[in-house]
Amino acid sequence: MEDEDEREVTLVSEEGLTVKAYLDDGALVILGEDLNATELFGEDVAEYAYGLTVAAEDVPKVLDALDVAAGLDVLDALVLRGADLVKIGEAGWLESIGVSAEFWSRIS
Repeated sequence: MEDEDEREVTLVSEEGLTVKAYLDDGALVILGEDLNATELFGEDVAEYAYGLTVAAEDVPKVLDALDVAAGLDVLDALVLRGADLVKIGEAGWLESIGVSAEFWSRIS
């Protein structure tokens, strides 16, 4: 069986936007990269990258809020529901369910 801390899943990969997730010592890490960032930031910015880290103790709350079949882990649940979360914004969704996440971003 694959070690959860080595498994990475893709939530979205389309039109230059890629969002992936993995577990790091039980914490949920979501990383996004948009290679078409000019639409968001103007012609001087070609790439936008960001990351969110949810503390391990909050991962069960994320899984519950994803509302998937019993027995799925949070990464499987994100594969099923991730595209919808990306459309509404992962950080905003996490906040709406009462989960804080560390956030970073970079534009170039």
